[in-house]
Amino acid sequence: ALSVAASETFTSTSAPIQYAAVTAFEPHPEMDFYLERARKILLHLGQYCNRILNEAGINNAAPHGGFYLFPDFSNFRNKFLQHDIFDSETMCDKLLESAGVATLPGSEFGCPPSVYTLRISYVNFDGRKAIDAAVTETVDDLFIEKYCPDTLTAMREIVKWVTAL
Repeated sequence: ALSVAASETFTSTSAPIQYAAVTAFEPHPEMDFYLERARKILLHLGQYCNRILNEAGINNAAPHGGFYLFPDFSNFRNKFLQHDIFDSETMCDKLLESAGVATLPGSEFGCPPSVYTLRISYVNFDGRKAIDAAVTETVDDLFIEKYCPDTLTAMREIVKWVTAL
């Protein structure tokens, strides 16, 4: 029993890992500059995508961080039922099949399957090119249109699909 207690008392993270951790927590201006640009791009892109969805009647909370949206398509419930879309998984399958946009059903994230939610990642763009451009260009709607066109196309395809049902 004493050897078990001793092993827990005297076992520690190896020295190289400790040095790496110290380095990771030290200030790095270059990394801070990179992260500032990445956050700015993702925030503006998320808000732009959110506007596209909300303007079409797809409910989505405005993102404040990250790179996912979790829209609710409940406003289209009657249309979905008329097209034999009874759950979020079928909605995602039909969206991929008809519009070419890959998403994950809300049921994979704890929502009841009958609730029409899905998760969309909005990082389908050349991050290096956008990050580099954000050094000299203002991150605004024109920037997002220039550097994230595939992401915006996907959002518009979602809107086109749901409104055409």
